[in-house]
Amino acid sequence: MKYTIRRIWMLVVTMLIVSFMTFLAFELVSGDPAQTMLGTEATPEQLAALRHELGLDQPFFARYFRWLGGFFTGDLGSSYIYRQGVWGLIAPKLSLTLLLALISFILITVISIPLGVWSYRFVGGPFDWLRTTFNQLCMAVPPFFVGILLCWIFGIILHLFTPGDFPALRSDPGGALRHLLFASICLCIPRIAMTVRMMRSTVIGEMEKAYVRTAISRGNDRRQVLTRHVLKNSLTSTVTFLGQTMAELVGGSIVVEQVFGIPGLGRFLVSSISNRDYPVVQAIVVLLAFWVVLAGTIADLINQRVDPRLRLGGGAK
Repeated sequence: MKYTIRRIWMLVVTMLIVSFMTFLAFELVSGDPAQTMLGTEATPEQLAALRHELGLDQPFFARYFRWLGGFFTGDLGSSYIYRQGVWGLIAPKLSLTLLLALISFILITVISIPLGVWSYRFVGGPFDWLRTTFNQLCMAVPPFFVGILLCWIFGIILHLFTPGDFPALRSDPGGALRHLLFASICLCIPRIAMTVRMMRSTVIGEMEKAYVRTAISRGNDRRQVLTRHVLKNSLTSTVTFLGQTMAELVGGSIVVEQVFGIPGLGRFLVSSISNRDYPVVQAIVVLLAFWVVLAGTIADLINQRVDPRLRLGGGAK
């Protein structure tokens, strides 16, 4: 329980630091937001009125705490370009990005863990070099190139989806999920390869430990030892790696959303940077940072439940 409270407290402190640094950075580089919104032909009276409306005439820390409190109430300011609330703009796009990351994470977990354990059987065998070569190839190929191939084969040739034309999730959930599935495949291929390699190395290391040799010498079947003991002990490092992967998936979706034409958070971030819509960029950066920290925290908490040594260590501190 103490370990959980400590991890949650670290998450809160980290996000406070990230939010302050983000707000300070955009405060220094964004210039005059009122001038950006009204243009160069605005009168001083119009600029003063808009600065007062946006609260820009208040002290720095007053504006920061008001902006920080907006994350708890959904008031993240107004977009310079759309003249709408930032949260209302990014909420539907955030849901698409999280759904894309969730589908990718499920594929990675379901495929990579069994495949990593299964690949242990070929260690030192004639097919081990083939597996290693294919694994390295999957990690080396850029996701955008895989995305272009998937769009060409499954979109243009086989007509399983229409590249660049993402259907609305409410009106055509089947088409939207099919679109997201191919994007998820593109996103998770290199991460599946990395997880398989990590899982295989972990299983090999566990199989060489004394408790495995003792169990096998007592007549236990090698496969039973692998599934009952080795796999459980290997999951500790695997859960940590998958937590890092889950954090990376949201950031990695930026390129994939561009290739597949998915109107998610990553694509909106790119367009907002191009348009210098700083309130939107500011909010997205903090949300992405929160997702990374949250994924790491969840992975640590799961690890603490899986590994009794961590559980004892967390209680002792």
